[in-house]
Formats: sequence, C-alpha cells, structure tokens
Amino acid sequence: MFEYMYKILQNENKTTYGSLRVSNIIFEPKEIENKLPDIIFEDDNLKHMFAESDLSRNKRKNIYRRFVPKSEIVPDIDSFVELNITTNKSFYSFLAEGILGLVFRDLYNYSLAKGVIDIGETLSDSHTGVDACLYNLEHNVIVLGEAKFYESLSGGMNKIINDFVGKSIKNKLESLQTNVENCEEACQIVIKNLQLEDYDELTVEQFMNQRIVFAGFVLHSETDVSQYNKPDFYNKYFVSTQQLEKNINDSLKHDDIEGKYEIILVHLPIKDKKSLIVKIIESAKDKIRNM
Repeated sequence: MFEYMYKILQNENKTTYGSLRVSNIIFEPKEIENKLPDIIFEDDNLKHMFAESDLSRNKRKNIYRRFVPKSEIVPDIDSFVELNITTNKSFYSFLAEGILGLVFRDLYNYSLAKGVIDIGETLSDSHTGVDACLYNLEHNVIVLGEAKFYESLSGGMNKIINDFVGKSIKNKLESLQTNVENCEEACQIVIKNLQLEDYDELTVEQFMNQRIVFAGFVLHSETDVSQYNKPDFYNKYFVSTQQLEKNINDSLKHDDIEGKYEIILVHLPIKDKKSLIVKIIESAKDKIRNM
C-alpha cells in the first residue's frame, strides 16, 4: 500500500514484553495525509475495499458517492466534518476499515472474505460485529479485523484492546464465523484447520478451536512520530494471547476452547483527522464532477 514499506530496513527494539520491530523510515504525518486520497482512489484499492472485480461507470460513481455527504447542500465542508467528529467518535470510521484491508493485504498477503466498505451505506451509518474478515489460503489462517479512526493513538489502540480482551467478544466471533461461512476459500481453511471432511454446521465454540489472527488497526492524528522509536513507548499497549483466550472462553461461557490465537496491532499516523476527511471528500467530489 505505501511505498515506505517496500524493502525497508527495520530496527529491533527490546521492550519489557519482548522484541519490537520498527521500520527504519523517515516520514511525516502530513506527507502520509497528503498521499492517502490518491492511494484510496486507486482502482485496484477500490476494487479490494469494495470487493468488486470490475468498476463500471455507474458503480464507480456510486463508490465515490460513498465518501461524500448524502445531502448536496453542505456549504461548508470543514464545519460539517468538525461538527460530526465532535458529536460522533465513529464518524468516517469506514475509512479506517477500508485502509485496514489494504494494509493487511500488503503486509501479510491477507485477502478479504467480503468487502470492508458497503457501497449502500452513508457517512452516518454504523454497524456492529467484526470490521473485517480476512484470510490467507496458503497459510490456513482466518483473520478478525478491527479498525478505529481516532484523534489519538492511545484512544484508538486502547479501544481495540478493550474490544479484544476487556468486554464480551461473542458478537464479533459470531460475525466472523458468518463472514467465513459466506466465503468458499475461507471455508476451505476451516476444513483444513479443524480436519473436517466438509464444512458442516459448527457452533461458534467449535469454530474458535483453530488458528485465528486478531488484527487491530488505528488511523489517528499525530504531530510527533519520534516517540515511536523509544524502547518503552509501546509497553502501554501490551496485550497477551492468554488474556484474549480467557475473554473468548468467558464470553462463550466455556473453559475448554483452545484455539491458536495471534494478535497484530498496526497504526498509521496522519497530521489531522478533520483535514484528511475533508481531503477525501473533496477528492471524491472532484472525481464525480470529472466523470
């Protein structure tokens, strides 16, 4: 997804909880913010996020409309965005969900079981359940993805960690299973992982007895990225698979679910949440006008 990630050396930092690899790159949140609209609206990336194999003129226009306010009468985009951010923490969170799909595709070669952005929803719509269901057929891995678009890294990261280990996760697990059951390739992974002859009806408890990656992604405002290289910076976001396993068992009222779980947390800093949303909206409107 990002040119910064290709063939980049990494520094390995020792922390209280183990080793942490940080890409040895120099970038500015403002630079990333300026590049993101072009990246988002690349054809291959739109196809991936919306799970479309072909973009007809009408479909492309509807995709662009997904990024702009439904009402045509929005005289001041800046004020509109600022008001919505103030009143709704989840405003425009679908953008982070879409980028999650792109990031984990490019970093780990994960495919999407279904599109992460619904073309029929509006900017004010929200949903429950899992934000993304991904998979890797080669390595037989199912991925539960959670994404947040916050004004701070700590706000978004702590919310994801709480979603994974701090409260009932049953709804997300059931949502993940439903997404998998509607994707033939993902079903094949479950068959291999659970050593089944065919995919038959499974309880969520049975479904969870396999390898599953819990992927979290935070898109957030930031002004100082130098702190990320401090050896103890990420200690405050420590979360263990033991905590996750306990929460899964507690949420499903079991004590014998023993899946092989992994947690991957990724974040991307941009300069300002409001200005990025305004850039995305204006870029989408320009593309509609130029069709």
